[in-house]
Amino acid sequence: MKLSTKCRYGTRAMIEIAQHEKDGPVKRKDIARNQNISSAYLENILMALKSRNLIRTVRGANGGFSLETLPSKITMLQIVSALEGSIVPVECIEKSSVCGRSAACAARKLWQELYNAQVEVLKKTTLQSLVDWTETEQPVDYSI
Repeated sequence: MKLSTKCRYGTRAMIEIAQHEKDGPVKRKDIARNQNISSAYLENILMALKSRNLIRTVRGANGGFSLETLPSKITMLQIVSALEGSIVPVECIEKSSVCGRSAACAARKLWQELYNAQVEVLKKTTLQSLVDWTETEQPVDYSI
């Protein structure tokens, strides 16, 4: 699976929102600046996340974007699915009818295992775990 720029940027935006959840809604311009993402491109990403009920907009002077639920309840599978759509590696995983050989195809079995492994990793990885990883990562100091 190769993730799109939209998915990578969307994940970074979700981490940014989650990191500032205690401070209140995060403005799009702040996310764009902090994550070095075009504000116009970010708007499309945020609307996709909003349409899947992962974030909400808050109006007003102190408005912006906030999470719909706790970061520990949001999985990477939800985020990736919201931004990528289907993550199956080959079409016959979802629709065996697209290939007459699906039932006896050894390669399809491999693609199914690959898909299952991806789903499992994305399901068990929460937004909170990414926030935690971000906060515990120490920059490497190469100076002598």
